Amino acid sequence: MFRLMRLKPPHGWNAVAWELAVVTLGVVIALGAQQTVQAMSDRDTASATRAEITDELNSNLMNLALRQAAEPCVQRRLNDLRAIVTEWAKTGSFATPKWVSQAPIILVELSRYEAAQSAGRLAFLSGDEQYRMGAIATRLRKFNEWQMAERVPWGRLRALQFGAASLSKNDQSEIRSALQDASTFDYMAKVNIAEALPMARKFGFRPDATAFRETAPQGWAGGKFRPSICASIDTPPEEANRRVVVPLPM
Repeated sequence: MFRLMRLKPPHGWNAVAWELAVVTLGVVIALGAQQTVQAMSDRDTASATRAEITDELNSNLMNLALRQAAEPCVQRRLNDLRAIVTEWAKTGSFATPKWVSQAPIILVELSRYEAAQSAGRLAFLSGDEQYRMGAIATRLRKFNEWQMAERVPWGRLRALQFGAASLSKNDQSEIRSALQDASTFDYMAKVNIAEALPMARKFGFRPDATAFRETAPQGWAGGKFRPSICASIDTPPEEANRRVVVPLPM
């Protein structure tokens, strides 16, 4: 008959248990160290992501603040144009404006936010932070869409600079429609800004002019924000265009 063999470690079972404990402890320490390193890396990623997105959002909020500062000029010009269109409808003519201009355009740039979103780095931030940043980014995108869209009606409105004799009844209808579109886009932009800036302050964001000061000389003469629409409607185009680096198309 076969006899069961009883295994007996050379140094006894206590020694085996001790060795297993040492190995297990080593594995636990290694895993703990790995988790600690990963946690530190995640914190660094979160910190860098938070800093770069905050900087980008604050820079873009400055664009909203600049548009808000130019709103009195936009409103004055829209009122000037309403008076012209009304006179045209009543008399069949109007005093030809020299400078219709357009609402100022200051592009919103969200490439850092979008890159972090695509790479999944926003997930390293808390849910509350993601919500706050996303809410502001959404407002900025809508503002940018509206200011891009309003270029079209303002371009049509500049046809008034050709004078009533050069325009047809069809032109009159299109210009009236363009004036309504320009007014609507401006209204939406104003509402957006009126909501976005207080929301941003509540969420801990503030308009920052640093980036604008660096790029302003590329768009504004002397690097100073002086919207050409703030020039009088009777200003000669060549004089009004001195305010910008790239002259406004007529």
